[in-house]
Amino acid sequence: MPHSTQIDKSKLNNILSNKNLLTTRTASTLVETTEYIYVGQADPGSSEANPVWLIQRTAIFADGSTATLFVDGKLSFNQIWDNRAALTYS
Repeated sequence: MPHSTQIDKSKLNNILSNKNLLTTRTASTLVETTEYIYVGQADPGSSEANPVWLIQRTAIFADGSTATLFVDGKLSFNQIWDNRAALTYS
């Protein structure tokens, strides 16, 4: 008979308390020989047109090397997901 694991709900509540669960979006695009992968995070239910997103961009270059950067080099939840390709990453 398979062993089933019971989740202690009181422990689960402690694990989740004071934690922000985020919505995540991903998108990718190819520009010449570089692939860009965008990852955005915001509070659940956030509109992609509102400035509430933390966005990072990973560039995968032709030689296989990568670089992961954030909008304006900051970890801020103040960007618009819909504008991700036009933003400045550093």
